[in-house]
Parts: sequence; structure tokens; C-alpha cells
Amino acid sequence: MSGTFTCADEQAQSIFMVRQPIFTREKNIWGYELITSSVPSMADDSQATCLADFIASFKNSLSSIVGGFAPGQKIVVNITKENLTCGGSVSPDWGDCIFNLCHDAIAAPECAEFVEFVKSGGGSVALDGDAQQHAFDGLMDKSDFIRVSLTDKTPPEIVAMRKKYKDYPGQFLIQGVSDWQSFEGTRALGFDFFQGSFFAVPEMSKDKNIPASAVAKIQLMKEISNPDCEIDELTSIIASDVSLSYRILRYINSPSFGLRSEISSIQQALSLLGLKEVRHWAMVVAMSDLDASPKGEELGFRVLQRARFVSQLADKVEGFPHSSDSMFMLGLFSKLDALLSTSMDKALEDIPLDSDMRNALCGTVNDYHDWLQLLEGVEMGDWGVANGILEKYDICFGVAAAEYMKASSWTAMQLPEMKK
Repeated sequence: MSGTFTCADEQAQSIFMVRQPIFTREKNIWGYELITSSVPSMADDSQATCLADFIASFKNSLSSIVGGFAPGQKIVVNITKENLTCGGSVSPDWGDCIFNLCHDAIAAPECAEFVEFVKSGGGSVALDGDAQQHAFDGLMDKSDFIRVSLTDKTPPEIVAMRKKYKDYPGQFLIQGVSDWQSFEGTRALGFDFFQGSFFAVPEMSKDKNIPASAVAKIQLMKEISNPDCEIDELTSIIASDVSLSYRILRYINSPSFGLRSEISSIQQALSLLGLKEVRHWAMVVAMSDLDASPKGEELGFRVLQRARFVSQLADKVEGFPHSSDSMFMLGLFSKLDALLSTSMDKALEDIPLDSDMRNALCGTVNDYHDWLQLLEGVEMGDWGVANGILEKYDICFGVAAAEYMKASSWTAMQLPEMKK
């Protein structure tokens, strides 16, 4: 593709901002990296002129799509050669920042001075392991991390790189970890932090069964999603799960809905909001309970964000054959296999879904599958793939980026309410 499909709409100035979690050896969230299709602007749309402003723009952008950071969580910021010229005063807020020096920055003569500057402000430094060796070696004693990419490397090459730096006193961050086998392999080699799509694929093993609590939620989702389910039956189904009833009512009465009077029963909610709306949110609340681990929490964020994004974006496609409700369900179920650590065929076994949607979720290429590809392209920062799908449906890149940001911010606000 020759370039990005653009349009005259003012939203075309928006950029994609995607949060990518970084995990510890224990599968906890250590921090986030903000992946963008270009550098974020300041709040007033100006460009950063110093490092403090540059970091502030990333923090503000990331905060809006994370919904707040847990104590001790880190922010990884990529520094290119152009960023080395950002001077200014030292910020007291850099203690949570990891400045990842890309290979072109490491090779620049002003890099050593930059490292001293950020370290004096409490920041940590990560070196790109693929940088030129002579420049890399000169900064090793001043760095805190070495960052290695699995992409385009064979297992022997990764082993050799780890041995090469066996005496390095800092820690190792590996990116491009695409599956759990790679996670376990690199963890065995002594890597400390892990980034990639591995957490969004099923963690399968011969002796791993779906937890009983998740089985119960799947049965509940099966009953809720039944299109023939009437109001009285849905009321009974939801009421049979005390926790689900309580959380749905709490969520519907939260500021997110903006209702003028309090709803005190599921039956009242159904009367006021309708069968479709309550079924929709009951499904979301049940889905958010499937995996309470840090990986599951991150997946819960991702599927709700996906659901909101594709449902809102599809509405902008003239003559699109699928309803926004169907697109929401597509996004919601798109990582059910990872949430349950099983195959998608098995995860969807008893869920009543449209056959085209089910087939797309299981890998068949159709209209629904296009949108799953769009989601994967955006989340991996593969803007060529994302733009190819957007162009097919006559959606400009900027409009899609604006909708993705809205979906991210919406999810960051909604999910905590569902978890109460």
C-alpha cells in the first residue's frame, strides 16, 4: 500500500493510540507502552518542544486509555534520534518512566548526554539490543535494561544474545512474544519482562481444565444470549445469579448511564431499558468475570474496547450489512478462547451465534473476519494491515483512530464500574 487512506474530515488529524501491557515473570502487569501511528501532540494540539512536554503528552494519552496506573507501574517511552534534542528542565515525575533508546538514538553522539539528563530526573534507561555494538557498549554501564525483540530471530540467536550479556547487571525486557511457548522459553532464559500478543492467545496445556466458575458463567452467557429468551425468562436467569444481579443493578445505576431515578430490580431495568439492552450488559458483566488474573483483567479491557470500537465504527459504513449490536458481540467474543484457555471452537460450542460470526471467530474469511483483522492490525501497530481494511470499507484512517480513542477512554471508565 502506497500510503494511509485519508479524508478531509477534521478527525483525520487523530492518531491511533494503543496500550500494550508488559508482564512480569509472574504474569502480573509491570507497565505499559503507548504504541501510536505518530507522535501524540500536547493537550492544546501543539508539538512538544522539551522532554518534559514530550513525556507529559505520552502520560496524558496513556492515562486516558488505561484508566489510572497501579502503584509502581511503569511507562515505556521510545526515544528516537529526534527526541534527543528535547532539552528543558528536569521533571520530578520521571521515576515511573523507562526511556527506551532506539538504535538510531544510541548511535547519535549526543546520546550519552541525554542519558545523564534523564537519569538525573529519576528516569530509567533501556537499550535496544539490536543497536550497533560500539555505541551500545559505551552506554551499558549507564543503562538499567536491555530490550530484545523476538521478531525475525531464531531461538539459537536469542540464546546467544542472552549468553552474550550474561554479566549485565541490569534487567532484560523482551518484546514480540507471540505465544505462551515463547513466554516460557524466554522466561527460562532469564528474561525479566515480557511484551507481545501472547497474553491474548489461549494458554493451553493437557492438564488444564476450564474452572468451574467459568463454566457456570459460560452456561449463563449461553442462556442470556439465546435470541428466543423472553423478558420473564431473562429476569429469572439473571436473578438466579445473585452476584450478577447485584453488579448489573450497580452498573446500570452508575453515573455512566446517567439515569434520573434509581432502578431497584432486574424487572424494572428490563421495563425501562428493554430486553436487548439488559441482555447486552448482562453478557458484558458475565464476560468480565471469566478470568480474574492480571492477564484476564487486561483481556477484559481489550474485548470491551474491541466491542465498542467495531460497533461504533461499523455504524459509519453506509449500507453495512451487520447491526452495531452484532458487531459489539463480535468484539466481545473475539478473545473468548484466551479468556477460557481453550480453542475457539470449544469456547463457542454452546453459545447461540450467527453462523457467519461463529465461522469468522473460528478463522473463516468473511466480512466479520475483516474486522477481526482490523483489530489485530491496530493492536499490533501494523498500520498497513489496518489501513487496508479501512480502505476496503471506505473509512478514513483518522476517523477510525478517533473512534478507537473514544472506545479506549469509554472502556477505561466503564470497566471499573462493572467490577464493583
